[in-house]
Amino acid sequence: MPQSVHDFLFSYYGLDWAAAVFMFLSMYRLGIHKKDGFIFAALASVCWIAFNLIAQSAAGVIANFIIAVMAFRSLSQWNAPRGETNEVTLPASSED
Repeated sequence: MPQSVHDFLFSYYGLDWAAAVFMFLSMYRLGIHKKDGFIFAALASVCWIAFNLIAQSAAGVIANFIIAVMAFRSLSQWNAPRGETNEVTLPASSED
């Protein structure tokens, strides 16, 4: 049991809190179609990486590194011209 509420809330230097705030901002900004949401997602991942390094979780570090790379890739693809779409057009049915 932590010695105090402060120790309980900030035992990881507030990295977990920062990561959570950045992730919530990311979800909100992407939900309203703002590309800076990817920056917030990457910042959240960086905070989670630092958190997982302190917690000694290799899986957490690797997973959040991949998420950060994906966020930066998504940011770079935001305005990229789209090639062919994967949409399928069904033929109109004719009623005889």
